[in-house]
Amino acid sequence: MSSQTILVVDDDERLLQTLAILVRHLGHQVLTAPDVATAATLLDTHEVDLVVTDLRMPNLEGPDLYRAVRQRYADDPPRFIFMSANTGIEEYATFLSETGEPALEKPFNLADMRQVVLQVLAQKPRA
Repeated sequence: MSSQTILVVDDDERLLQTLAILVRHLGHQVLTAPDVATAATLLDTHEVDLVVTDLRMPNLEGPDLYRAVRQRYADDPPRFIFMSANTGIEEYATFLSETGEPALEKPFNLADMRQVVLQVLAQKPRA
């Protein structure tokens, strides 16, 4: 599998850096953003294959980012992996069900995240 670009979005700096290390160890390029606004800016200037984002963040949230990306890149949007300690909240559960994108409940172990990242990237090869 060739190197792909993964954008990690989370307001928890330690988790953001931990996931960045994981992505690099998998042999991929990584971009990090502490919030949705920064993520949107990065998406304007970089081709991204996968977005790993927290569902719940201050101001704009993961679902906001997902909707904006799906609208803007309707022909070939990046895949998403969501993570949150709040996946059981009805609003988020409904959103996740509608998107069909994978979600990891926090806290998760890095082996689980690694497996989901590999599975999602295998589903969407880049030319």
